[in-house]
Amino acid sequence: MPVSKKTGVLLLLLILISLFFNIVSFVNISNISLDKEAIESSYDSLLSEVQSLKKEISRLTEDNEVLRRNISYAQQMSDINSSIIKEQVKLIDLKKDWRFLRDNELFPIYDANEESNEKEVIFYTSFPKTLKLNEKLRGIGNKLSQYCFNGLPIELEYIKDIEGKKVAVINLRESYINEGLDIEDKVGYTWLDDYFQGSTGGMQTYIRLVETFLQRDYKGEWIDGVEFLYEGSKINYEHIEGLSEIIYR
Repeated sequence: MPVSKKTGVLLLLLILISLFFNIVSFVNISNISLDKEAIESSYDSLLSEVQSLKKEISRLTEDNEVLRRNISYAQQMSDINSSIIKEQVKLIDLKKDWRFLRDNELFPIYDANEESNEKEVIFYTSFPKTLKLNEKLRGIGNKLSQYCFNGLPIELEYIKDIEGKKVAVINLRESYINEGLDIEDKVGYTWLDDYFQGSTGGMQTYIRLVETFLQRDYKGEWIDGVEFLYEGSKINYEHIEGLSEIIYR
């Protein structure tokens, strides 16, 4: 049955309308797809920036902590130096007081003369005469640490007997290890970097430690020799090789 002209026009119009909506639908879907890709790209970019900012905040936080520790350390050293000055002024006066000397003893803290490398007295410390030998040695270790080695630990481990001679075993320790810090996070001085380096520095370290612990001029009960360890092990470094063996009075 032939299709009328009017009906054909109507069918053509319907086809065109259908095509129009299909095209519109396709374009909208494409736009949505493009918008989704753009959003995902922006999200990834923002996420990357957030991660970068987090890393920078973490780095600044670590730097701030290091700075805080250094400020705290500097204040601590300042307080210690002030305490040393006050203590030495007091001891100078007490050296003339017979009542003080009746019950106490003065012990010199030695250093190396810059020109001759001979030992010379730079500080004094005092202990009651009733103090036991090991307590005096611990006290000397603490004063040496405070006066000459910027607070680095100097610890009496024990006194051993070698063929009838009393030998004190002294352990030199790092502060950053005591504080649970890694070596790259150290604060202040270390034995390795500051006191085991250079021929002059090594000689000063040797004289300060050996002569102060041996107290060769002291006439009372004392040790016969001293042995030094570094972090519990035998010392084996070029500029302080003299500390690798037992040193006797």
